[in-house]
Amino acid sequence: MKDKDTLIQFLDEKVLLPAETHPNADQRIKKKVRLTRMRLNQCQDGDKVEHYFWSAMATDGGIDSYRSLSRIGATTFEDVREEFKRLCKN
Repeated sequence: MKDKDTLIQFLDEKVLLPAETHPNADQRIKKKVRLTRMRLNQCQDGDKVEHYFWSAMATDGGIDSYRSLSRIGATTFEDVREEFKRLCKN
């Protein structure tokens, strides 16, 4: 089973924290990051974190987040998906 804390830490270090602290991140982006972090922490295990990651990219909100983060030059879930996929297999 995938370790929930390891997966969340990876996403926090690679995507969420850099986006939240990006100099061009507005309040809307910061709010999306906080909500994403909250949802991830509510996941019961690593499998649920993995499912959330893949599902989030396909939602309207996820697509909007991708566009917002890309616009300011921040890393997105899409940018780290290969590394995340490898981490999930370990």
